[in-house]
Amino acid sequence: MKLKSILFPILFFVFIFSSCKHELKDDAAKVGDAMCRNIEIMNKLRAADPADSVTMQKLRMQQHQLEIEMTIIYKEFGEKYKEKTKDPNFNKKFNMELRRAMLDCPSLSEKDREIFEKELNK
Repeated sequence: MKLKSILFPILFFVFIFSSCKHELKDDAAKVGDAMCRNIEIMNKLRAADPADSVTMQKLRMQQHQLEIEMTIIYKEFGEKYKEKTKDPNFNKKFNMELRRAMLDCPSLSEKDREIFEKELNK
């Protein structure tokens, strides 16, 4: 009986802590995905022929839609983690999760990829 009374609070704490960490990882992945798509669109805009007005217009529209999506993501993140964003440890954890998420981005430059990998391996 005594073991149950000790074990339950410990398991509850571990569950809550792990779900919070997983939630932060998911939120960082959302931000990272949007950032990756932004990099991809920017690369396509740089590579596109300026005389190809149809392609340029299409890419600008995608960029505009992504800006709206990113605004929503950042607003939701700010509302969800309002107080926590003042904590340097939280920001450090989020930045590490964001870097992990960005490593999956095929549009990430080799230089940025090296920097992120180096920071994650500290």
